[in-house]
Amino acid sequence: MARQLWKTIVVGVDGSKYAESALDASIALAKCQGAKLIIANVYPNPTVLGFLPSYAPQVPAEYESSVKTLLKKYEERAKSAGVEAESKVIGAWSNAGGALIAEAGKYEDSVIVVGTRGFTGLKSTVLGS
Repeated sequence: MARQLWKTIVVGVDGSKYAESALDASIALAKCQGAKLIIANVYPNPTVLGFLPSYAPQVPAEYESSVKTLLKKYEERAKSAGVEAESKVIGAWSNAGGALIAEAGKYEDSVIVVGTRGFTGLKSTVLGS
């Protein structure tokens, strides 16, 4: 086993093929590092004209139940590879990236793994990859 750099790996997933690639990479990394894997899906709550409400962001029960099957499938994939894993849906006021950064900040020695959106050329330049 390689020297442990991270104790926790947070991977953002949304069901896309790019997120599945990120999941596979994070499982391999977690296995190599002996790290715990947090498989996270982010629900971005809408804001009103850019203003944040005073209450904590909520995840609607309908949304959570719709992604629960996917997250459990991903969690089982990690566990069958011998990795300690947990899956969760995160409610956020920010975008998914901000929510993943906040989640990783809860853990000591953590890293975030995300997939690309698959954009190339001009789309990648304008919108980011």
